[in-house]
Amino acid sequence: MPTVVEKYSSLSLGQRIKLASTELLRQPQLTSYLDCMATVFADSVHYIDPVHELHGKRAVLEMLEKYVPRIKNEPFEFSLVHENETQVIWKWVLKMKIRFTPFRFTIHGLVLAEVEAGKIVRQREYYDPMESIGIIPVVGFLYKLVLKMG
Repeated sequence: MPTVVEKYSSLSLGQRIKLASTELLRQPQLTSYLDCMATVFADSVHYIDPVHELHGKRAVLEMLEKYVPRIKNEPFEFSLVHENETQVIWKWVLKMKIRFTPFRFTIHGLVLAEVEAGKIVRQREYYDPMESIGIIPVVGFLYKLVLKMG
């Protein structure tokens, strides 16, 4: 039986990310998803998104293990935009339901990853966690009002 590295070694970095995000994410267990993602990050990866700043592959994989189960059954679109030996760029769209409410919202994300020696050394994820807040009565109105005042 091939090791995790052997299993994914024939795929480019972008293809591994795409496989993890479109197929492995949908499997009942996250093991294959996390194993595949472990092959894309350098040990010293620096990960930044609007809510996290993490250092090291272990921290990033722990974050994925915590948050991915919350969205794995929600509609998720992935699109590989660009890939070369120093950079991978992809975009994603997540449509999810807000827990304990009838509200569904959409978040659009863009990821810029710097690559060295075939591994992601820096990943910057851009998205607005408040993108669809306008769908919630009163909260959406107040949020937009505060933005206009600022």
